[in-house]
Parts: sequence; C-alpha cells; structure tokens
Amino acid sequence: MKKDETPLLSDIVFVGGGHAHVHALKMFGMEPIKSILSNHGIQVTLISSSVITPYSGMLPGLVAGHYTSEEIHLDLRKICSFSNIRFIHAAATGITYDDKSGVGGGWVKCSDGRPDVRYDTISIDIGSSPSIPDSLLSLQGSEENVGVTPVKPIATFSQRWNEICQRLHNAHIDLYSPDSPYVLLVVGAGAGGIELALSAQFKLENILRSKGMSIQDSKNTVKIILATRGMELLPSHNEGVRRIFGRILEERNIEVRYGAEAAGVEESYLENSSNKSWASDASRASESFGSVMLRNKQVLKLTEGSKNQDAIEFDDCLWCTSAGASSWLKTDTPFETTTDGFLKVKDTYESVSHKGVFAAGDCCHMVDNPRPKAGVFAVRAGPTVKDNLVLYLLKEALVSHKPQEEFLGLISTGDKYAVASRGQHALEGEFLWRLKDEIDRGWMGMYQNLPTMEEMEDEDNALKDNETQFIANTKAKFLSAIILATRGADALAAFNEAPMRCGGCGAKVGSRTLTRVLDIVFKRRLQKHGSNLDQTGKTKPNKIDPDDAAIVMLPERGGGAIVQTIDFFRSFISDPFTFGKIAAVHALSDCHAMGAKAQTALALAVVNFAANEAMTERALVDMLSGASDVLDDDGCDLAGGHTCEGAEQALGFAVTGYIEDPSKLLRKRGGKAGDKIILTKAIGTGALFAADMRAKCRGEFVEEAILSMTTSNGPASRIAMSMIEHGYDGIHSCTDVTGFGLCGHLLEMLLANDECEENLDSISASIDLSSIPFFAGAKDAIRQGINSSLYRENSRSRRAVTNHEEAVKQNSLYPLIFDPQTAGGLLFFVSPEVCPSFVKKLSEDRDTQYASVIGELTSYEAPASQTATCDIDGKCIPTEGRIFIKNL
Repeated sequence: MKKDETPLLSDIVFVGGGHAHVHALKMFGMEPIKSILSNHGIQVTLISSSVITPYSGMLPGLVAGHYTSEEIHLDLRKICSFSNIRFIHAAATGITYDDKSGVGGGWVKCSDGRPDVRYDTISIDIGSSPSIPDSLLSLQGSEENVGVTPVKPIATFSQRWNEICQRLHNAHIDLYSPDSPYVLLVVGAGAGGIELALSAQFKLENILRSKGMSIQDSKNTVKIILATRGMELLPSHNEGVRRIFGRILEERNIEVRYGAEAAGVEESYLENSSNKSWASDASRASESFGSVMLRNKQVLKLTEGSKNQDAIEFDDCLWCTSAGASSWLKTDTPFETTTDGFLKVKDTYESVSHKGVFAAGDCCHMVDNPRPKAGVFAVRAGPTVKDNLVLYLLKEALVSHKPQEEFLGLISTGDKYAVASRGQHALEGEFLWRLKDEIDRGWMGMYQNLPTMEEMEDEDNALKDNETQFIANTKAKFLSAIILATRGADALAAFNEAPMRCGGCGAKVGSRTLTRVLDIVFKRRLQKHGSNLDQTGKTKPNKIDPDDAAIVMLPERGGGAIVQTIDFFRSFISDPFTFGKIAAVHALSDCHAMGAKAQTALALAVVNFAANEAMTERALVDMLSGASDVLDDDGCDLAGGHTCEGAEQALGFAVTGYIEDPSKLLRKRGGKAGDKIILTKAIGTGALFAADMRAKCRGEFVEEAILSMTTSNGPASRIAMSMIEHGYDGIHSCTDVTGFGLCGHLLEMLLANDECEENLDSISASIDLSSIPFFAGAKDAIRQGINSSLYRENSRSRRAVTNHEEAVKQNSLYPLIFDPQTAGGLLFFVSPEVCPSFVKKLSEDRDTQYASVIGELTSYEAPASQTATCDIDGKCIPTEGRIFIKNL
C-alpha cells in the first residue's frame, strides 16, 4: 500500500433509492465530497430492491401515455457506477444497532440470503405504500383479487397498468359498449388519486378510439368511479383547487362516491347482452357460458358505516389511498416509530432514538416539523442527508433543515392540462402542464444525464487553482504518465487510449502474449534438462496442453484422473457477494467444459486495504459466502485458501476435479466436419461492463448479465456427460467461452485437431452471426463505441476470419465475437445426428440459458499462399480462413 493511500475506515449504507438518496448518491461522485470520502476511507453502499427508481411526479403522465417508462425512471446502478458506490440488488428486511460499542453502527439484513451488511452510519429512504385494509392484504397478487392494483410499488403498478391497457386493446370491439362500459375504480380522492383517474380515462378512451370507436362512444364506454371514505376532494388543498377539480370531474363525467370505505372485494359476473363470440385475448376479462358472454367483474364491498351505499362493481381497480409505512421498519428495527410505523426523525433527519441513523422521504415522520407525504419534501431533504452522513462520521455538528410550510403543487388532469395549488391560491391552464413537464424533466435530467469521464477530468483540472489539493489528488496519475513516457510516445498513447482497464476476464493477459510466454518457458525447460537427461534420469518436460484444465492420470490409484484448473481476476462489480458467485461459476467452468466433477477448491482472495478490521472481515465474508453458495450447489468443497490486502478486490480458485473414466473427458480437440456448434450463454460481458465502468450501461442490462454470470455451466455439462454415458457418441468436444472471446476460443478448438498427435480432421467453421445471442447491454455498448480493454488483443484472431473486412462493414455487432467473457457459456461441437436431442435436453433444462446452434464445422484446406507460423517445436499450423461469418 502506498503511503498516500487511505485505507478503508467507515461504511455509509443507503437503504432504498428514494428521491432524497438519489441526490446524495450522485453528489458522492462529485467534488469536493468525492475527495472527502476517499481521503477519509469512507466506503459507500446502496441496498435497493430495484435497479431503477421511478419519479412519482411523472407517474400520471406515464398512465396517460405522455411518457415512456424509461423517461420516468432513474437508473440507480448507473448512478452508483458513476459515483463508485457499491450496489447491492436486494431488499432490506431488518436492521440492527450496536448499543454496546458506544459508537453505534450495526447490520442490515437482506432478502437474498447474503451475509448481513455492515454500516457505521445509515440512511433509509424506501418510500411508502398505499394503506390497504387488512381484509384486502391477504388477497394481494391472488387470482381472486387480480383486478386490484396498488399504486405502489410503482414498478409493479406500471406492469399491471400495461396489462390493463393491453387487455383493453386486445378485447373484441363489442365486448365493451356504452350500454356495458368498462369500469375502472380508483380508490382515494387525494391529488394522486384524482390525477390517476383523469390520466387513466384519457389513455383508455384513446385506446378505444384507436380501435375505430367514435369519440362520443369512447367517452361513454369508459366509466371512471372515484371512491373516497372522506366527504370532500383534496382535503389538504384550498377551496379554490377543490372547486376547480369538482368542475373538471363533472365535465369529464367521472363519478365520485363520497363516504365509501372499503371492506373487501369479491368476484361477480356481468351478463353481456350480445351473443357474440369473443377473442381469446380477453380471457381474463370474460368467459363464455353457452351462447351468453359473462364478464369477470369484481365488487368492492363497503363497510356498514358507508352511508348505506351500494357496493361498487368494477373491471379493474387502482388503489391510491394515504401512505402506509413498510411493516419491517417497526417490527424488525430498534428505531423509534410512530404508531403507524414511520421512522421518527429530528430536523437533521437523524433518528430521535439512535445516533447515526437517518431517514428521509415518505418512510419518516419529522417530529418537530411534520409535513405531508409528498415528493417535494423528499427531494429537498437530499442535500441535508448527504451532508449529515459525512458530518456524523467526521464527528462534526449536524445541520438542520426546516422544510417549507407551503409548496407549489402542480396537479395534472391527464390531457396536458394542470392545476396549480399553493397556500390559498389556485390557477389552471395548459401552460401549467408545460411548466410541470419542464420542471419534472429538468430534475430527472440531473440524474439521467451524468457527466462523462472527460467532463469529470475537466473538473479535476479545475482544482489546479488549489495546487496542494490538486497534486495530492493527481499524484498517481502524473507518476504513471512519467513512467510510461520513458517507454516512448507510442506506449503512452496506447495506454491513454484505454484509460480504464477492465476487470474480470477483460483483465486477462491476451492469448497471443500468453502463448509466447508459455513457449519461451517450455524452450528454457528443454534447454535446461536436454543435455543431462540420460545422466539424471529426469523425465523430459511436457509441453502444456491447451485444454481447459490439466489432466493427471491416476494409474496407481486404481484408475481415473484428476483435473486441475485455476482462475483469478480482479473485481469488476461493486457487490462482493455477487462477485464471489461469479468468480466461483467462472472457476468451475473449466471442469464443466471437460465433463469432470469438481471436488475441492482453494481460494485466493484479495481485499481492499482497510484500517478497520471489521471491514476486512466483512469483505472476505461476503466474497467467500457468495462463492461457497455456488460451490456447494455444485458439490465442490471450499477446502481452504490464501488471503491478502491490495488496492483492488480480487478472487480466484484452484479447482480440483475427478473423472472415473478419463476416456470420456471432453477436450478442445475432436470436432468433425459437419458438426453443429452449440453455445449455452449470451455474449458481450466485456463490452457491457466496460460501459458500466463509465456509467454508460443501463442497470437492467447489467442485471441481465449478472444473472447469466451467476448461472452455473454445471447443468449443461451434466446433460452432455449423461448422454455420453448413455451411448451418444456425437458430442465430440467442448470448451468454455471466457477471456479470449467467442472467436478466440472457437479458433483454439479448430486448431486443437491439428496440434494433437492423433490423426484428426483439419476443420474450419461457418458461423451464423444472426444466431449468436448477444446481451442487450453489449449491443448498446457497441453503439456507443465502447469495447473491453482486452478487445484489441483478442481481435488479432481476425486473421482467421475469411470475410473479416466484409463483416466489419456490414454488421456492427460483429466485433462482439472478439469480446472477452467472464463466466461465459459452454461451446460444443456435436454431430448433426445427436444435435436435435442435445439441444432439446438443454432447452428443457431450466438452469441452462441458451441452446443456440450458431454454426457448423467444415473441412479445412490451408490457402496455398498462406505464410504459416510455427511453434517452438517447429510444427506449423495454418490459421487463415478457418472461420467464415454468414448472415451478416
């Protein structure tokens, strides 16, 4: 560790990705607070059940169809990548607090089974959910209550709203009519409920018009009922606003049911007067009994105190009542809450009962200055929460914040019209919708359009005005430049061209470099032992086999063979638990590629420098727990290992496997002309995570890749070995696709036939580019011009591609076949006779992601003009024209 580097000392943990936290997360990646965190050894972590977080103020616009889902969501993973914050994709289920230590801190329990997450100071911003009667809670998500959709969580609501719209769009045009309207019930007559009712009406009527229904009929065919247990609309707003919305609801023919308190929901049927046959697309909305059409409808039953009103019959219901707190805040934390379960905080947003515990947004209640549950207050809490988390760790006085008593509320009406409410003032008009739209898009833009690396470097350069601070922050950067400059301008230019070195397999040494190194070492061993082999009796050194793992025969042990392999790389993902899973999947894949059963694994783990022993311990626990979960599932024992500290987290395993019958091992060699080429995972992790390092990859794309990388190749391997054991002799060879990319590993398999002592076919490959599965994030990275730092080295194998120049020009995704993979899939050569059965079994296996036939093998004849390259033994192996890319 360098003297000017600060070891890790403290943990800040954010729970939830609410509006207040979004601001703090971004600012933690900006100067000057970025340097404060780094100089004081503060590690920051976000725990969130969602990768994206919605802006609630734009939800009515989404419902009305004015915004896309992407426009109203912020990407938490991308913000964390920008700010170098650890991201844990899991729901918090409980928090402990250490009262005995005298310094506070504690642990966060998560829903995904990982070890508890340590914190020194913590902030909670998980929002709220509509208060739903206990009689309805048991029905949430059940078939009996499929028509009731709470507005929160918004992610679930958005999905259900899309289903409602799609169902109405797919329904037969005569299923709903002015005489038998589609009924949408909205429960809750606050600003949120009214906005939803008006926005939903606008969208649903437009859907019917798109199907050919007239404007007037569409208005009469969609019936909106707004139900509230109160006796007035918008109780927290002034009389002028209530009067405006009373008029608007009447003009829009929305029925308001006052004094309607829900007691429960039950199903009923409504007979349709028409005897027509309905499209099966409307199956949830209807069922046919003989020649009569019965629509599945539901009934909202009301309490006895609901002014003797009739129950309300509906097709779908949106639930938007007053906010309720998540139950675990009261039952699974020691922090003081209100009777309703909201965390009680001071004006500093610190818990009234526990130091170093903060909360913001709808999940908290400010004791001295209580405010309504509104997004505006959460947004404005962000700067105070950000400052106080750091001030607490630095043992400085916290700052207070008194939220404004009046605020401007802009309430939309669905049709790009809005009403303004502030204090006793009310105003309406289209210009207010435009103002609201501008404000909302402006706020979202601050967190959707993050500064680029170049812009951040410009910010660093601005620190030159403070020479001492600038030199401290950039000393390592200048030192690297000086060292590289001594190697010449070309070396410096090459390094600067790829300033961010990838982790994972993107950090591997290139195939060509590795081959040269191994040849040099082998030649040295030959020279060292060659002259005295007869005198010493030493065995002549063997050249290292190019297979995925070393094979050691065990004749003296009664037969069988052990298979040994090792993998190690630095972390490319901020969550150590998930990184541990990926590292283990990757290390086991060499055994899986050869068909051996992994027996034991030894770990080599590197954790960040930390002056706080608890942080070192927790990093190791997280990494090895994630890894052991994968190893245990594969029946492989974690037998021991070695640990050390370093500048970056890294993890690897030496894995020992066993096979009883070595003749059944799958090797890289063995492919035959006519064989089909099968791939079991998508391609593109290198480019995807290169984009993620630059905060240029969407969180959902990263999640797709993580799911793949944490999925073991064991099931696919066992399917192959089972077929071999049952007499299928058409599974000829296999490897795993990792650091050298699809093209590099495919080329290894093609050349393996020529390199071995057996007399095997000389083969080439025809690859169908359109059949290769690529990650969405990899496609997006390529569109942005982002590649892994190992791409250039891997792309040297392009000389094996017959039509490389044509492929480059015609298909932008072609470069991804050179992309380095981490925890990639298996690549099989399988005879055309066995291929259909093998693909079928792979496809039916729930743990195998793909069974893509991406090409076939052909006979190879080296071009007469080719200049062959020779290895250390003088054996020349032609590589030109080995691979042809089709369907560009």
